[in-house]
Amino acid sequence: MGFLETIVATLAAGSALLGTTLAHPGEEHSAEHVRKSLAAREVAVAHATQVSKCAASPRHAALQQRAVARRALTAQLLREKRNIVDKPMVHRRDQASVDKWINTCHDMTSAYSTDLATAEASIFGSKNATSALTPETIVGPYFVAGEVMRRNVTENQAGIPMHVDLQFVDVATCEPVPNMLVDIWHANATGVYSGVAAAGQGGLNSTFLRGVQATDAEGVARYDSVFPGHYVGRTNHVHVASRRGGSVLANGTYRGGTVNHVGQLYFDQELISAVEVMDPYARNTVPLSHNRADFLVGDEATDVYDPFVEYMLLSDDANDGLLVWITIGVNTTADYDALAVPAATYQEGGGKENEGFGAGGPPPGSNAVWKLGIR
Repeated sequence: MGFLETIVATLAAGSALLGTTLAHPGEEHSAEHVRKSLAAREVAVAHATQVSKCAASPRHAALQQRAVARRALTAQLLREKRNIVDKPMVHRRDQASVDKWINTCHDMTSAYSTDLATAEASIFGSKNATSALTPETIVGPYFVAGEVMRRNVTENQAGIPMHVDLQFVDVATCEPVPNMLVDIWHANATGVYSGVAAAGQGGLNSTFLRGVQATDAEGVARYDSVFPGHYVGRTNHVHVASRRGGSVLANGTYRGGTVNHVGQLYFDQELISAVEVMDPYARNTVPLSHNRADFLVGDEATDVYDPFVEYMLLSDDANDGLLVWITIGVNTTADYDALAVPAATYQEGGGKENEGFGAGGPPPGSNAVWKLGIR
């Protein structure tokens, strides 16, 4: 039995044992489905290797140089805005080298504070700058379609200020992807989502920590938010979905388009642990779920794609906020509408629940095809 066949057989057997407790009705657990999912993931890895040619492209190199300058300027402006330019930055790093990405420290704070003049490229460049195809994952049960176009999604939510810089690159051309609508959404400091009717969440008419931006000419979408909290079974994370061809309406929301990427972004455990002891995160009574215990973290990571954002604390006081950034490689012609089934739609008069919602289908290449419904 070959390696792929062994994995398929093992996963199929596991799905039979786990399906009754972890699956939603209507999910497909056949060995053939698992085989297709794993094969699709192998294609993604092969594609990522192929696009390493981007590293040798002068146009792509220039794009990355501009990204470095943009992020460096953003860090400077954020520090000036918060009147903290004279505050020191303290870098905390002590991680064992066990796993490639979980144990890679993404904290660029000390590099910024010690040698900004010579280290900007190494600080503000992106480890995914060669545009590895970002693996698709589940959209989860809290996606809301038609959200408001806005950069600041904070509203009245308390938490550590977080400025997000996302750059999208076409894996086929190594070029930035302009005019693409990008949704982000995440839980608040105590693990609550807005926009959905599920028990314990913010309700259909709430909109905090959700928003949409159109990428600019550099393929960049930026947001102001707060650091996300955790909840049962999930580590701290941010959901991202991009779409081509959507229309922005007069009321500032969007409709239509085709989803070409569904993903989740993660944070160093060291950063999470530091934030979670602070108010209001410390009010969360749900036990903290670590990155290693979250199976979807592994679903995003490949040998060539790191789903953990890089970040810089704006000062030695985390309350002053942080800047996070990542480059995301997408197949602009992909169609993942079947993955991005919304739990609700935001429209005139407020949110409307999707009565036929089923948490979306399994992502092509997912290693957790029977565990849908995990948020």
